[in-house]
Amino acid sequence: MHLLRLTAPLLLVCACHLTEDERTRIPDSESADLTRLLSCNDSAIGGGMLRRLGSVEYDLDITEPTFSVKGRYVARREGSVRIDIFSGGERIFSEGWDDSGGWQLPRSDSTPMPISDAGAAPLRHGLEQPGHLWTLHDMVSNGHSLQLLHSPEPSVQGTSLVQLTLGDGFVVWYTIDDSTCHVIAKRDFRAYHPDVDPEKRWNESRFDDFRETDGITRPWTTYDVDLASGDTIGHTRLLSVRNVIDP
Repeated sequence: MHLLRLTAPLLLVCACHLTEDERTRIPDSESADLTRLLSCNDSAIGGGMLRRLGSVEYDLDITEPTFSVKGRYVARREGSVRIDIFSGGERIFSEGWDDSGGWQLPRSDSTPMPISDAGAAPLRHGLEQPGHLWTLHDMVSNGHSLQLLHSPEPSVQGTSLVQLTLGDGFVVWYTIDDSTCHVIAKRDFRAYHPDVDPEKRWNESRFDDFRETDGITRPWTTYDVDLASGDTIGHTRLLSVRNVIDP
């Protein structure tokens, strides 16, 4: 059983529920610890190969409490992302983000419609965060900031906790397995589907089934959990990955 499954009940009181006094930042004199962790994570993922990609495409199996669909996710290093949702082999919905902002395209429409900033933010944040085209090692050079945190919780022994603050102030906490240097969970405070339900909640994405394709290792299974209720609100499984190196 995966390490995260064993510690999941106790992880619910991890970084996002700690006060500033409880969350002790590592002194500058120990910043080498963060450097070593980022280097290990970069190597474990295959960061050198990842940075050669111009885009990545996934075919997905997406399950939520009220539906199950197929999806296709395309992220481009130039700064755009598109998600197409399929049911019964037909496209039923698309959304994306590019330099003109966020948009959506329902099945019955021929022209994309702009979406709210709140609706576009998760698309942009997903593109900017490590995983698709970047690693944690790239975050500072991309204009974001990182902090290595100490957690007093015994449940997270054998893991490291890294706080990422994106350029617009959005904060994500990453749990890294010290033995593999893989990110096994990330946590944030946001609306899960902002244009449907704008209420923000603590969410945790838990990663499993790490596989290598073209020298790049990614989790092929993700469970999204509402931390207040403990309910699984989303389960995404990769069906295929296409790593595209631009000519």
